[in-house]
Amino acid sequence: MSAVSVLVAILLSALAGSLAFGFDSRILFARGTPVPEAVQQFAWRVIEERCDYQSFERTQRSFWAYDARARAVGEGTAYTIKIVSDVAWRKNEPSAYIDMTIVAADRQLRVTALMSSFIGCSLSPGASAGDGAAAAVETTR
Repeated sequence: MSAVSVLVAILLSALAGSLAFGFDSRILFARGTPVPEAVQQFAWRVIEERCDYQSFERTQRSFWAYDARARAVGEGTAYTIKIVSDVAWRKNEPSAYIDMTIVAADRQLRVTALMSSFIGCSLSPGASAGDGAAAAVETTR
């Protein structure tokens, strides 16, 4: 093995290791996003806990935040995140779109809006999307 091959292998291993110890959001955000890491993690937990994806479906799909904005509101900061989700190897399924608004105030995060085009989502964790629960749920950071 040449020195260049060894160097490339080391660099790739280091890169893979640094990515593996990042944070647990599977939603890909653009570089320079106004959405902080804690809010990104919380957004992923919202999808895990409040959308009707099976765990194997979440692992098969990619989740991309194609529009992420932050704005000041009276109580803190509201983050509006629009996500597109696809199964790359199965293009006969439609893309899923998830829109959520997360408000960060007083060291707490809460979902104030959650809508989806393809899979059911509910504002209340653990509720079926068909329940139509509309109360905002708070989660401490």
